Amino acid sequence: MRLHSSGAGSDAAGRSWRRSMGRVSRVLCVGVILVVLTTVVQCVGAESLKRTFLQPAPDLIKENFPLSNLTRHVVDRVQLADRKYERTKDDDVVRVRLMHRDHPDSPFSSSSSKSFQTRFAEALQRSYSRAAYLGEKMRTPASASAQNKFESAVSAGTGEYLMSLSLGTPPQQFAAIVDTGSDLNWVQCLPCKICYQQTTSKFDPSKSSTFHAVPCTNPLCQALPVQGCADAACQYDYVYGDQSSTLGELAFDTISLRNGGIPEGIPDFAFGCGHSNQGTFAGAGGLVGLGQGPVSLISQLSSTFPNRFSYCLVNLNAAATTTSALLFGNVDVVAGVQYTPIVSNPLHPTYYYVQMVGISVGGNNLDIAASTFDIDSSGAGGTILDSGTTITMLTLPAYEAVLTAFKAQITYPLVDGTPYGLDLCFDIAGVTNPTVPEMSFQFQGSANFQLLPENLFAIVDTANTVLCLAMAGSEGFSIIGNIQQQDHLVIYDRVAQRIGFAVTTC
Repeated sequence: MRLHSSGAGSDAAGRSWRRSMGRVSRVLCVGVILVVLTTVVQCVGAESLKRTFLQPAPDLIKENFPLSNLTRHVVDRVQLADRKYERTKDDDVVRVRLMHRDHPDSPFSSSSSKSFQTRFAEALQRSYSRAAYLGEKMRTPASASAQNKFESAVSAGTGEYLMSLSLGTPPQQFAAIVDTGSDLNWVQCLPCKICYQQTTSKFDPSKSSTFHAVPCTNPLCQALPVQGCADAACQYDYVYGDQSSTLGELAFDTISLRNGGIPEGIPDFAFGCGHSNQGTFAGAGGLVGLGQGPVSLISQLSSTFPNRFSYCLVNLNAAATTTSALLFGNVDVVAGVQYTPIVSNPLHPTYYYVQMVGISVGGNNLDIAASTFDIDSSGAGGTILDSGTTITMLTLPAYEAVLTAFKAQITYPLVDGTPYGLDLCFDIAGVTNPTVPEMSFQFQGSANFQLLPENLFAIVDTANTVLCLAMAGSEGFSIIGNIQQQDHLVIYDRVAQRIGFAVTTC
């Protein structure tokens, strides 16, 4: 069975996003791994290899359709030939691997093997939960949400990707949830007053010679949405969307990196040392924030690496066995990547907002008012990119227009999507090569985010007969979820305050 795009450009070849280590004066790699995965980060001598991140790929016209075990006809892809990641000898870049929660080495992973359909259904429910938390937070005035305890929109059970971290001297290693919608980095710390069970050892400050408290007068303490002071040491209290929480002290310690296999550390990295943590967080050691606030990982690394990060997420089907790439530093592509400005929302400054201006389906622009995607004076509305939400949630006027367009252009019989938690499903029983229209999001700056067939639809039943649109509606704001970002290079260029993207094979 092959899934085809009905767009005119469906015969274009793609280009792979590939990695190899490069000729540089130094290669830095995060020196951490989960217990079983001993090759999460490889540190390679830099004198003999040439670093090329974008290289020509084989013809992709009839490759497997990764989202649902079909094969597909690739829609037009940005031609990425001869475009490489630039790096000068004075620049630093560090690469870590993102592990999807369903990867067998993830603390989230269950001992029993799950089908794609089961994993997709579970991810869908986490998406709805997270979107509900985000929506509630964005509808709550900032002054009201900070009266007692800061509440983040992430949920203890909604982490989709993890990375390995190492803190202290000597380094202590663990896995943590990665979230572009959060700022605070934190881990469970000994002694624990209340701690959930995690799969690896908790961080022990007494075993680190470089651990010390952040003073209450430090700007990073003052940047916390809610902070306290005890014995001149900064205290924090975070409550998450499902009422899970972490409470403890903000501390400095060394976050360990590696240079040619030799441990190298960045000192005075601020993180939350959580002594009272309620919830499960599914066994992860803590959380890594990649938001725009000053305490986030990327903000703190900006004094060491160029203030940019990027990722390339493998498709959900492959994510059960394959890791994705996350890079910090000078990872800009010379040309070919389309950019749109990061939009400021002073009332919700953590999130990465972009200005959507339109949507096309099957090459036709939909009749959606431009103001549909605006941020209003209360801080509500707008569109964010979010790694922690699986499916895209479109504000209702836009979503209804998308549903109408797909219904008009797809001729397969409609199926009730209620059992699958989705609104638009089709019966493709007996169809060898299903065809779906192409779709793109249009952003400020004439940037088009092109969606591949597997970014749009998923086969949700074990008989492979029900094909559903992997999107949903949202009250008042939109989220570009990680399924729609998969097999795209996504660049967060915080120096130029823009986000770039290009279709590729991760």
